[in-house]
Amino acid sequence: MKLGSRASFVLVWLIVTAFGLLITSISDTAILDPKTVEVAYLFDEGKGTVAKDISENGRDGEISGAKYTKGVFGTCLDYDGKDDNLIITGYAGVGGTDPRTTVFWFKAGDTREHSWVKWGPNLTGEKYYVRAHLRGAECNLRIEVAGGQNYGADNVCDKEWHHMAVVFPKGSDAVKDHDLYVDGELQSKEGNDQAMDTNAKDQEVNMGDFLAHHQFMFGLFDEVAIFNVDLTEKQIKAIMDNGLQAALGVEPQGKLATSWGMLKKY
Repeated sequence: MKLGSRASFVLVWLIVTAFGLLITSISDTAILDPKTVEVAYLFDEGKGTVAKDISENGRDGEISGAKYTKGVFGTCLDYDGKDDNLIITGYAGVGGTDPRTTVFWFKAGDTREHSWVKWGPNLTGEKYYVRAHLRGAECNLRIEVAGGQNYGADNVCDKEWHHMAVVFPKGSDAVKDHDLYVDGELQSKEGNDQAMDTNAKDQEVNMGDFLAHHQFMFGLFDEVAIFNVDLTEKQIKAIMDNGLQAALGVEPQGKLATSWGMLKKY
């Protein structure tokens, strides 16, 4: 074989191989549509009392008391467990039985019934409350509505960072239909079931303030987002591993890119 022919053969082989790898790479990604993001906070401002919403909705949060410190990605909010809170003014969450996903990072300051994310009044089926379930010296991820609850088994009050996700799948109608994830692992389901009809009118979304006899959030809180779809386990793990900024295709200045974020498939 002549040298020119050999070089041409090698070039064609490299092009075919590269194209094959590209196709494989595309097939091994999951695409997250920015329009499914209701609100998302990176908490990378580092100062001030406004949490900038990186979604297209511009739902900035009002920070009350919580301070900035080093987080999992960039900076995060440090809640003192006494009176710190974040309120999303004018936004009352996802309602009815519509699908939804809430994700966040948390590092506990102690073991208690931490209040993480909530909306809806304290009425049967209307409340939507993501908090900690106290179990002796440990606590677990819990979602509850007035009259019912669903909680997992992994301890998230060990003063280590944990990524948590609460997924209400499309077509569901009760609290025990939720899928709970801690550090990307699907949790067992415990608790009493209750039909849901989440009220998305009467109570703005709060992150930190307690409800009834529970307690304020105490610890570090980072990278929180609410979606109007039921994210898959692979998407949740990609968010956990890559961070919200990469997952949503957010540009450095904190704006969502025009193209969808490409999430690594696991």
